[in-house]
Amino acid sequence: MISTIKNLLSLKNISGYNIIETITESSELFFIKKQLHMNRSKRVHYYLVTVYKNFQDKSKDYTGSSSCNVYPTMTKDEIDKLLSDTCFSAGLIKNQFYTLLKPSNKTPRVEASNFDFKDLPYWIPKFTDAIFKYDSYENGCINSSELFLNKVYTRTLNSEGIDVQYEKNKGELEFIVNFKGSEEEIELYKDIKFSNFDEDYISQSIKEALELAKEKALAKTTVKSGKYTVLLTGSPVKEILKYYFNMSNTSSVYIKISNWKLNDMVQGKKVQGDRVTMCLNPNMENSTFSVPYDEDGVALNKVSILENGVLKSYHGNNRYSYYLSQVPTGSIANMEFNGGSQNISDFKKEPYVELVSFSDFKLDTLTGDFGGEIRFGWYFDGKKTIPITGGSLSGNINESQKKMYFSKEMQKSNGFVGPKSIKMYNLTIAGI
Repeated sequence: MISTIKNLLSLKNISGYNIIETITESSELFFIKKQLHMNRSKRVHYYLVTVYKNFQDKSKDYTGSSSCNVYPTMTKDEIDKLLSDTCFSAGLIKNQFYTLLKPSNKTPRVEASNFDFKDLPYWIPKFTDAIFKYDSYENGCINSSELFLNKVYTRTLNSEGIDVQYEKNKGELEFIVNFKGSEEEIELYKDIKFSNFDEDYISQSIKEALELAKEKALAKTTVKSGKYTVLLTGSPVKEILKYYFNMSNTSSVYIKISNWKLNDMVQGKKVQGDRVTMCLNPNMENSTFSVPYDEDGVALNKVSILENGVLKSYHGNNRYSYYLSQVPTGSIANMEFNGGSQNISDFKKEPYVELVSFSDFKLDTLTGDFGGEIRFGWYFDGKKTIPITGGSLSGNINESQKKMYFSKEMQKSNGFVGPKSIKMYNLTIAGI
């Protein structure tokens, strides 16, 4: 099929092409409580074809591009018609001129997975045991769960001679836990992703969700509106720190979302708290984002982006790196941050609000504003700790980063390693 696509493209008026072949073999299990309700498998095969057309308009050079999906079931005439339409569309897109990637002698590391040594059906009973290991609460249980196990083959080739391939294992577990309180029943949804079978990671994730639902069932209090010292713990930390990932990306710099320059002190010159250190690791263990090559065929290796608050390197794909005259790091999604100078116990020596669960926690890279509706946390008034729910949090990272502290304790989730908790000051909570 690739030969057919290449032959048809050779007859088109284009400047280049990129073809990504993807074959996904998957197994899926759906449980209602502890009963297996459905077990199915599938195989999906397609080719993502991107064509490029260089042209001039009013003495300016452009590189237009357009993409389409080609399937093995399509006839040669159908493919030819689809590619012709795609080539026509590429001539209408006025992207600033750039060149396609050429082959290099760089050799990426490859993240190993225990899924490589056994077929997918072998792992199903092991996952079943891990999922229900802690499903023994009197008033709580796993309501439902859905497990996806995928083996993905990827081959990337382009008109400049790039031709690389690899296989990747990806797993995902979605589950809902219920817990009955004295007045209402709490329902929590969680989604975890992985590329290895790690029984403790899966079992502990479910146990933490059950414990959180149990705690939330007891929460009745909403704090008063005002300014608070806030500890963000767990998943909100990743959303906050992703700001530094986004702002150091070549695309953000090129389109002026970010004004960061190399060797800038991105938190400012007068920082009272901890400074950010971040690297990108394409070989992170148990991450679905760990791959040896990106969509352009760039060989991926670990790269340091921020060191003690100083921007050492941009990161990004071939196109935007070309615009900034940078050697492309490639598209790497795994973020690793250093821990900080204090323990979580140090954070809790003065009054605080600790927030661990939001209905929707977001940070706007353009403005730096962040916040969300509070689902669960604790309020410590200096004497007693009270479970809380309700209200909303708001703040701005450009102000908060001048004085914030990272915990020494670390956490790990899909595509992220970093502090378990962040301490921030004078954040606004809209409560009662």
